[in-house]
Amino acid sequence: MLIAEEFLLLCLDEETGRKSISGEKIDPALGGALLVELALMERIGITSDEEGLRARRRISITSTKPTDDEVLDAALGYLVAKEGKKIQDVISPMSWKPMTKDLRKKLLSRLAETGVLEERRGMALGVFPTTRWPVADPAAELEVRARLRSALVDGLTPTERTVALIGLLHATGHVNKAVPYEDKKLVRRRAKELTEGDWAAKAVKAVIDSVHAAGAAAANGG
Repeated sequence: MLIAEEFLLLCLDEETGRKSISGEKIDPALGGALLVELALMERIGITSDEEGLRARRRISITSTKPTDDEVLDAALGYLVAKEGKKIQDVISPMSWKPMTKDLRKKLLSRLAETGVLEERRGMALGVFPTTRWPVADPAAELEVRARLRSALVDGLTPTERTVALIGLLHATGHVNKAVPYEDKKLVRRRAKELTEGDWAAKAVKAVIDSVHAAGAAAANGG
């Protein structure tokens, strides 16, 4: 699964299939997850904070070689046209045609197609159509949660992709729900250490900071 799919899976209630955090936080994080994935695959680069206020955290294209993933390739194509833009400009729900447009629905449908989720359609108040996405096969989610717990509770060394996922969960305030543990402060502290320390590449840190800023701005109405 993509990092974005893992994140989205952790943002759903397993039984009801409803999102457990707001869309204003989910959507920028999904866009950020795609940026992280493309950065780790060396398809894009992110200018560092050392570039100065006007030039930092901007997107550059390092390769247009296909990733063999439909969602990532679509994101890369979008970013080619947005090269030089700030991260927040392409992931914020308030931006004009952000890369996150329809992304959540696309990923949910893909998870349902692979049997991880089940798509349940219904009506609210007998008038409004609704769709819920309960877990159909818990194996994928259990694997992700075990990987997170090994890093955040057991103190084992995580991969870069896992650090990125932890950073996104931390930025959206969802890390304690994703990794239930009696010592919540320990989990948050470990998540912060991994995200802000040398474990995460500078590009990953920049994306995660931008996800936090975009989510906060959207929640506050700008």
